[in-house]
Amino acid sequence: MSESSIGKGIAIAVLLTLVGAMAGWFLLASGGVLILVGFGLVQLLWLLPTITYHYARGEAETIKGLLIIGGLVFLLNASCWGLVLSGKWRIGG
Repeated sequence: MSESSIGKGIAIAVLLTLVGAMAGWFLLASGGVLILVGFGLVQLLWLLPTITYHYARGEAETIKGLLIIGGLVFLLNASCWGLVLSGKWRIGG
């Protein structure tokens, strides 16, 4: 059984989220906007397999850390899109 901790899960999730954000900026710079619209859905592409992997290894505490960051990113994304859709903040100024 390997070492499991909430801190390990948080570190993994932050790293994967930053890599996903950098990939999103790269795609945006190359003309794509889908990554910005669907970032919450794209997040599932790395979150679910990572949770499954750590679940198979019996690392419950690591999964908690992954879910904490996954939830925070989801809430941040939802609140930003709430501002955009309410008209209180516009993309591009």
